[in-house]
Amino acid sequence: MAKILLVEDEMVEAMNLKRSLQSMGYDVMAIASYGKEAIEKANELKPDIILMDIILKGSMDGITVAKAISELEIPVIYITALPDDATVNRALISAPYGYLVKPYDIRKLKISIEVALYKKQMENKLKKSQENYYQTIFENTGAATVIIEENKLISLVNVEFTSLTGYSKEEIEGKMEWTGIFSPEDIPQMKEYHGLRRINPDYAPRNYEARIVTRNGTIKTVHLTVAMIPGTEKSMASILDMTELRRSKIAIKESQERFKSIFENAAEAIILFDCQGNIVESNGKVKEIFGFKNEEIIGQNFLEIGLMMGMGYEESQMILNDLISGNELKQVEWVLKNKDEKEIIFRIRPSMIKTKNSVIGILLIMEDITELKNVENSLKNSLEEKEVLLREIHHRVKNNLQIISSLLSLQRFQVEDPQTADILWECQGRVRTMAMIHENIYQSHDIGSINFRNYVEMLLYDIFNLYRVNNKSVKLDTLIGSVEMGIETAMPCGLVINELATNSIKHAFPQGTGTIRIELKTDNDLHILIFEDDGIGLPENLDPLKSKKLGLMVVNTLVNQLNGEMEIDRTTGTKFIIKFRELPYNVRV
Repeated sequence: MAKILLVEDEMVEAMNLKRSLQSMGYDVMAIASYGKEAIEKANELKPDIILMDIILKGSMDGITVAKAISELEIPVIYITALPDDATVNRALISAPYGYLVKPYDIRKLKISIEVALYKKQMENKLKKSQENYYQTIFENTGAATVIIEENKLISLVNVEFTSLTGYSKEEIEGKMEWTGIFSPEDIPQMKEYHGLRRINPDYAPRNYEARIVTRNGTIKTVHLTVAMIPGTEKSMASILDMTELRRSKIAIKESQERFKSIFENAAEAIILFDCQGNIVESNGKVKEIFGFKNEEIIGQNFLEIGLMMGMGYEESQMILNDLISGNELKQVEWVLKNKDEKEIIFRIRPSMIKTKNSVIGILLIMEDITELKNVENSLKNSLEEKEVLLREIHHRVKNNLQIISSLLSLQRFQVEDPQTADILWECQGRVRTMAMIHENIYQSHDIGSINFRNYVEMLLYDIFNLYRVNNKSVKLDTLIGSVEMGIETAMPCGLVINELATNSIKHAFPQGTGTIRIELKTDNDLHILIFEDDGIGLPENLDPLKSKKLGLMVVNTLVNQLNGEMEIDRTTGTKFIIKFRELPYNVRV
């Protein structure tokens, strides 16, 4: 609830206005009829806002009262019957928050009050924000900073100042004069500056050196930057310990010497250009590699040196334009010629030396990689030869497996016992499954892995053809993502699918119809293979995990080889759920 001081000399009107304000939810703290009374109540009650009539009883009018209490920073809205320009102009000098002419609408009065209150609230927030802002800057300038009053008293210091002098804030602020900090020899001159600065800031130097005497008696030479705070008689001094500055200068010099040493002794050739592309500096490696002396290339333009080193003019121009315009160039390789016309391969790392807004230099770091390239090409050729050899091996293994498959087929036709022939037929299918792996690797762009979806589709197509399965009678439903799988994993996984698919085709559908569904999904690095059919299911007295039948024994063995887990669901038909991860490649020695 906003608290209001009402200043009105007409009591009837004042009481009527008070009731209206109270009905709108405001707290009318008091009513003043005289100027002096209004000033006293404003100082005593500190209201949120004052509604002020300009014509008051006594010698003071409302405008005079508003000026008298301006230091309280209480919003004032004038309510008057005087609309003339002269009165309005006088009122504006006191910076009111509103001006209403009688008779006024109560609704407009409420709006004026709310706007004034909101404006004052925003001003307070802004003022607080600014105070915090300047306080933060003062405390974190990085230099010792002090506020000095006109009477030489130190009113405020930051942490850096206490560190510099050894005195605490409690010992300094409001208790010590700046003359107690500085050397007695410097005080007369500094007193003169102190007085002149308050007459006219231009009469005293803004920057000068003096000596500080710390709490423990140490004398430090400091650099001062002193300025007056606008609208006050206070000054602010920023103080820098010259000892640290001298150390910084020494450190900079040492850093420059270190850089020069690194520059001169670098293993790479380094050339420094200015922003026009002229060579400013080059190190000893440039002379060693290219044979050019410093005087031959210093001052030369990038285009000229490019031609000297066998680079085309247009290429040099394009590179120079990109560098000067500020475009970053990636690491590149150039083939350049030295003074003896010998070609050298370089890895170039261009770098721009720039300020915030522009490029001021270009640094080219040039690493001779000729020998490395020769070795790389040799290794590349050797690798290509080995890859061709590996592909040929896979091709030959596939052919050998095909021969084994053919021998099994011939043997099967020579056997009269149907059970033995069936066993040979199944063995032939397993060999064919392994042969397909090698065929896929032979055709793959990466000899270390195959596209497992393509492989499974080919495998199932082959199995269905071998067993002459009618696709309209036994349907095949596959859902396999595009998974790249290494041979270590693909081989046993393919054999598992071969065994399960063969078993389903032979035994699951005595009536001749049904569906086989195969799904392979991957969750992070875990593969989940689901193989199911809607056939008659496994015999009730058969435990698949302990079965002595070769097919299921092979499946169990292969799942163990995959370090996997297998679950079997017999609810509808037979469903195998096998979980496994990609097997690492084991190096064979």
